[in-house]
Amino acid sequence: MFLLMSHHAARAEAAALITRLQGMVQAVEARGSRSLAVGDPVNSGDRLRTGPGARLELRFADGMDLTLGEGAELVVESFAWAPAANRGKAELAVLTGAFLVESGRVGKLPDHPLLVKTPMASVGVRGTKFWGGSLGDPLNVLLLDGRIVVTSPKGAVDLNEPGAGTSIPVAGEAPTPPSFWGEDRIKRAFATVSFDK
Repeated sequence: MFLLMSHHAARAEAAALITRLQGMVQAVEARGSRSLAVGDPVNSGDRLRTGPGARLELRFADGMDLTLGEGAELVVESFAWAPAANRGKAELAVLTGAFLVESGRVGKLPDHPLLVKTPMASVGVRGTKFWGGSLGDPLNVLLLDGRIVVTSPKGAVDLNEPGAGTSIPVAGEAPTPPSFWGEDRIKRAFATVSFDK
C-alpha cells in the first residue's frame, strides 16, 4: 500500500507525463540511460533523447503539450506550476532535433515565464503554439498561433502572425526578418514531429 501511494504521489508532483511515443525514447542519466514508456513521469532536471524515427509527446502539469521528433534531446531545466496561486515558471532546453510546443497555463501568464532554449536562440513564449527545428538552416522557427520572440546573441525577432517564420542561417547571427512560409515548407516542418498512423 505504501509503495502504491508513493508512486501516485510521485506522478502527481511530476512536471509532465509521457502521453504518446513511437520508437525508442530514453532518459539519459549519470549511470547510463533507461527506456521510457507512455505514462512515465518526467521531472525537472530530466534529460530525454529520441532515437531514429522516434517521436515523443509530453503533457505538462499546466496543460502544455510538447512533441519531439527523431534524434532530439530535451532537458527540462525547470518547471513549476502552482494552480491555486496561478503562478509558475518553465525553462526547457532543446539541444538537438525538431519540436512542437503548445503552451499551457504557464505560457499564458502576464510575465511570460516560459522559455524554450536551443543552441542557436531562445524562444520567449507569449501564450502560443510554434514549431522549431532545422529545414536546412541551423534553426528555423514557425509561429502557428499567438506570439513568440526569437532571440539570439545578435538580435531578436517578434513573430505575431500565424504562418510567419524566421531562421538563423549562420550560428551566432541574428534571426532573419519574419516571412510567411509556403505550404510545402510548413508540411516539411510538421513531418518532423508527426507520428506514424
